[in-house]
Amino acid sequence: MTPRRSVDSTSSSSKKRKKEWKGMKTASSDPLLDVFNEVSGDLKVATMSIGKIAQAMDREASNQEKARDEDPQQKLREKAINEVRRLEFTGSEVIKAAAVFVRMPDQMGMLFALPEPLRREYIVDMLRGN
Repeated sequence: MTPRRSVDSTSSSSKKRKKEWKGMKTASSDPLLDVFNEVSGDLKVATMSIGKIAQAMDREASNQEKARDEDPQQKLREKAINEVRRLEFTGSEVIKAAAVFVRMPDQMGMLFALPEPLRREYIVDMLRGN
């Protein structure tokens, strides 16, 4: 057992010396400069991390915009609202029609299924609640 302890103590002391040597390489004679260098390194790492977060957020925002633009329901709502505006309804009527389209999306499909001359009458009936 004694020889084994001496081997263990030798290996641990050599590890300590290696750590001390590494520490001596980077350490300067000015402790304030050492702290500054350490903080500077930490700031560089933080800046890189924040940059990666910003890139990820930009990608996510871009993906959400693409998904919104590709949403067929959203496109149909926009088309239906434009049709209501084209038929010269008032602003409050356009808003009420948009609210109906959100609650009952089938109303939009029905609007476009009708011939153009009947669309105005359909919207008037829809706004009355018929």
